[in-house]
Amino acid sequence: MSSIFKSFSTELKFYLMMNTFFTFGTSLSGVFQNVFLWKMDKTYSLLAYYSLYWSVMIIICFGLCAWLARKTNPMFTMRLGFIGYLLTYLIMLIFHESLREHIILLGTTNGLAMSLYYVGVHMAVLDLTSNEKRDKFLYVQGILLTIGGVIAPLLSGILISQFKSMTGYYIVFITTCVFFLLAFLTSLKVKGSPVTAKSYFWDVIKNPSREWKKMYKVMLADGIVSGTYSTFLITMMTFKIAGGELNLGIYNSAAQIVSILAFVALARFSNSDYRVAIFAIGSVSILLSSVLISILPVLLTLVIFAVIQPVAMNIITTSMNAMIYEAIERDPQYREKRLDYIIIREIPLGVGRMFGIFLFLAMRKYFHIDQLLPVSFSLFPIVYVLMVPALYFIWKKPKQGTMSFTP
Repeated sequence: MSSIFKSFSTELKFYLMMNTFFTFGTSLSGVFQNVFLWKMDKTYSLLAYYSLYWSVMIIICFGLCAWLARKTNPMFTMRLGFIGYLLTYLIMLIFHESLREHIILLGTTNGLAMSLYYVGVHMAVLDLTSNEKRDKFLYVQGILLTIGGVIAPLLSGILISQFKSMTGYYIVFITTCVFFLLAFLTSLKVKGSPVTAKSYFWDVIKNPSREWKKMYKVMLADGIVSGTYSTFLITMMTFKIAGGELNLGIYNSAAQIVSILAFVALARFSNSDYRVAIFAIGSVSILLSSVLISILPVLLTLVIFAVIQPVAMNIITTSMNAMIYEAIERDPQYREKRLDYIIIREIPLGVGRMFGIFLFLAMRKYFHIDQLLPVSFSLFPIVYVLMVPALYFIWKKPKQGTMSFTP
């Protein structure tokens, strides 16, 4: 672990430190933000609409944020993203009990923040790492980000449980804002790389790399799950079984410890040749554990889920991102076109998110409120398993006589 970290440049180390501050802040409030919104109406509709609004905003804003990155640089947009996240939590603090009436404002502000932030994130990963070392970097980054996640949820759970009404939530949200400010200040040490002023948007649409063209349906499917399952279903399912904010904080802290152990092993033994196989293991594991906890929502299955879920979701996310970055690099002109690829990535991903949310909202007509959560929690992870054959045929070694793009 230490030898891997020493191999990183000074700028890359500051980048990791910046994201560690940011992730600690999001870990303080992330899962509890969903509970906070759920308590506004005690149904899952408000959470679904919140997810829908920020998903739509990402599709609208991502191109504009990329344009801004061309005029300045991707790190500048990332810094603005930190400010956008800060504004998101300030909105929650300002409107607090009447937040339900301002859910569109909250969702659109969060979507703008995510667009600004992730333009910078994706460009930084492409610029600061190479395909061969990217898996190790992503897993090491996962370790550093998860360390903060061990303490943060437990601390938030204790604070929230110690105060009456919503006072604990407000204290946690204020603390989150402080860490977003620290992330912003640390980001000043990361210069990043400039982007060509010329856009290749339509050229990428018409003539992408072979792998990228086939990744569209996979990214669409990934969006279906990320818009619901990853966004709020996991939090609400574990909150329901755990039975309170303090127990939810303990659960998330324990889950993050498991993640650290898994990341250490994966960082040491990761290999770009095994991405599809690792993704398959993660997808099957998350499906089986989700079905188990839905059928038997008791403490024992929650513990089992706490062991499997953080490992499975992290290797799914890491493998998926690594394959997307490699698909971009397969274009001979990826240096000039990389920002356009990042913009276009958000189209199938955003459409998938909205489709998943609409599917969840439609399920309300067929399932009682008590059945909606366990049923949807079991169904959405199936999409990950269905993605495995598609990924295999995209990334399997080409037969003799065929050619593929090389970096």
